[in-house]
Amino acid sequence: MDADRDAKAALVIETMYRIAADLENWEQLIDALGAEPESEDLSVQSIRDLAHSEDIARLLSRSDEGPAANRQLRRDIGWIVLSAQGRTIAVNSAALTVIEDGLGEVRVGSPPTFSEPANGEALSRALGQARALAGGRIILKLQRDAEEGPRFAYLIPARDLPGAVGPAEMTKDAFAVVFPAIEETGRLWSAMRESFGLTAAEVRLAMKLRDGRALKEAADELEVSVNTVRNQLRAIFEKMGLNRQGDLIRALTELSAVANAMDADGPERRMEHAVLDAPTVRSIVLADGRRLAYRDYGDPAGRAILSFHEGLGSSLMPPGTQGLARELGLRIISAERPGFGQSDPRSDYSFDGVAQDMVELCDRLELEKLRIGALLSGAPSALQTAIRLGPRVTAVHLYSGRPPRRLEDTPRNPLALFRARIENNPWVVETLFAVLRLRVSPAQVEKVLRRSIAHSPADKAFVESHPEVLPFIAAYVGEALARTSRGPADEVRAFRRGQNLTVTALRAPLVVWHGAEDVMAPLPDLLAFLGDTPREVRVKPGIGHLLALKHWEEIMRDAAA
Repeated sequence: MDADRDAKAALVIETMYRIAADLENWEQLIDALGAEPESEDLSVQSIRDLAHSEDIARLLSRSDEGPAANRQLRRDIGWIVLSAQGRTIAVNSAALTVIEDGLGEVRVGSPPTFSEPANGEALSRALGQARALAGGRIILKLQRDAEEGPRFAYLIPARDLPGAVGPAEMTKDAFAVVFPAIEETGRLWSAMRESFGLTAAEVRLAMKLRDGRALKEAADELEVSVNTVRNQLRAIFEKMGLNRQGDLIRALTELSAVANAMDADGPERRMEHAVLDAPTVRSIVLADGRRLAYRDYGDPAGRAILSFHEGLGSSLMPPGTQGLARELGLRIISAERPGFGQSDPRSDYSFDGVAQDMVELCDRLELEKLRIGALLSGAPSALQTAIRLGPRVTAVHLYSGRPPRRLEDTPRNPLALFRARIENNPWVVETLFAVLRLRVSPAQVEKVLRRSIAHSPADKAFVESHPEVLPFIAAYVGEALARTSRGPADEVRAFRRGQNLTVTALRAPLVVWHGAEDVMAPLPDLLAFLGDTPREVRVKPGIGHLLALKHWEEIMRDAAA
């Protein structure tokens, strides 16, 4: 019975590792958990669970993380590099701590020795599998005392470890054993150590998910309905102690730290190139002591524009902005909203609260007359700021603006539906963005971007013909999550609370720019929210959600006209 229980535990944990390694798998999990009714208020339990999620996010927001630090493995991630013959080439202190915690001993120049002989056999089998897979990743389970639970790790090619871990000639055919931080797997196992009591059908589903099947694929292969596999998946989560109020998300958060450690390598140089001509990030200290960050582009004496980034953005603007803004006589203040980039979070995040911060920034920078521009989810904050600034604002321009409410019958693509679903599940928001922060990389950004533009042939063609777009967006998102994931998460919750927001008090002329193929932020939703406020609506053919990138020079020249 114990052996059967442990086998099921190993199967389910391996399944969760595989899911955590790829953010795209999160969509099917959130889908299985279901969406709460949009009108439902936060319950006491939801608030408690959200606070727990924020605790997890703070745990993950370590001071040594950020764009530069991501080029090396986190210091609390353990690794052992093994030669082709299985001898230890290099080991870090975190791995030594793991091994010495009831597993055995590791010395450079010798194979690892284990107090449990089965662990040596498991490592040998895993090395054989890894060689056969020619670079694949193997999940390794190492037994400890029954009360402590096992330790899990990845076995990967040593070349996939970020940073130098030994001479290239020694590590050419080597493999690395990579451990999560001790406290992370310890908490995970404590939630899973009881008997799962999985049914045969649930075990079969777990095996399908472990092998990378989506829920629909698993349903087809098991010859059952999608609703059946969703119910089975919910039952698995409950039996694992991973309920929909956050424990599932915590487990994925912990496991994704390992996957992130091995993906933070490679294309960062292209990301760095995307910020070469950007001004240095500056900041002011607000009246309440928080820091608000911004970049100051162009001519310091030029026509002022206050720019609002999108929902996973920063003060970084497209390459070439600095030179073109100087040429056109523009001064663009690109501010980072609270909890984004280098700006400190705001405890009471709201669109009006953001507007208060932006008014204080404009006062400190002595901007008496200015135009406001906003991308996507920056629209509500921009509109509230314009209302607060009153006659100081000469015009407001929204680019692919996303309103705080939508038309229920508007067609939406899967990513838009996914966003709506997490908006309606506030308990998951904070930790979901914490995982995104851990996993952000050029490769992941590219995956998400390509999915978001799948329904716009024009966007796909634009990305293919402009290779500089992906590195810029990767840098833009990376900066947004450099210090914390609080801002993006707070803003998603603000969208959920902002259903009654209006723009009737706006006095500045309003111009709407929108891509004709934009299904991520449908134009009817925006126009229904704005009513008869816009002075002009400019629908651009041949582009969707990437309107601002395609028409960036036109946007800037329009601002200078």
